[in-house]
Amino acid sequence: MKTRATFMLMLVVLFWGLTFPMQKAILGDGLSPVFYNALRFAIASFFVIVYEKLRGKNPFKSIFNIQGVILGLFLTGGYLFQTWGLVHTTASKSAFITALYVGFVAVLSPLIEKKLPSFMKIVALLISITGLYLLTSPKGGIEFGDFLTILCSVFFALHVIYISVFTNDNADEFQMLLPQLLIVTLVNGALIPFIPGKVIFDAGTLFTATFTAVFATILAVAIQLRYQKHIGSVGASLVYVGEPAFALLFAMIFLGEGASPRESLGLVLMILGIITGSLSILRNKGSVVENQ
Repeated sequence: MKTRATFMLMLVVLFWGLTFPMQKAILGDGLSPVFYNALRFAIASFFVIVYEKLRGKNPFKSIFNIQGVILGLFLTGGYLFQTWGLVHTTASKSAFITALYVGFVAVLSPLIEKKLPSFMKIVALLISITGLYLLTSPKGGIEFGDFLTILCSVFFALHVIYISVFTNDNADEFQMLLPQLLIVTLVNGALIPFIPGKVIFDAGTLFTATFTAVFATILAVAIQLRYQKHIGSVGASLVYVGEPAFALLFAMIFLGEGASPRESLGLVLMILGIITGSLSILRNKGSVVENQ
């Protein structure tokens, strides 16, 4: 199951990486980041409600699921600051800074979950964080977009950790999905008058919002809720650190962004950290230090 979980979470990372250049392209026209988030998560909520109806279930029965509400607040902070920050920085740099949540997970997870990571995971995290430093270390100080994205990484770290806290073999993970989507929708919608940006509803915005709603939101969060418990928050964060690598690849293809030699070295170290972490997950089946 750990092998399958690692593969499924890597699929999530691929979709997340693709969203950065897609969203940067539409935000560059002055689109309001909170309007875009509200539209994206409203579409995702609609699809989940329809799916539940087709299953003959009451989709609104779960909207007050307290665990889903808490996860939704963390997810709201993550996407609010990430998309707002993306307006003021490049797609690849946004992904790199977002991935700093790997380090925040490493620091906060032992305190919150009371489960120590294995030695190999610690080594893998140190390698990955070193790579992230090379990728994200600012040359002229931290800019506004960078600061917002650092905030987003803190919220995403808490989201990752509390998914592991709230999910177990007896949990109905799907009950935690709709509350998260609705909270992100409502909070971002309420902030539209207060955060600069245009309300643009055209084909490009609708396509990007729908694509990210289905693949990078519904599918991604559902996979997280279903599979992350099998490798734990620290193990999952080692997979998630691959997100900026995919973001850089797609940003180079679609936006013409590139990586400096320093950033390339950081990317290599991140990939090494992913490989080391993945091997530690597969070799430590049944270990008491893993979050089962």
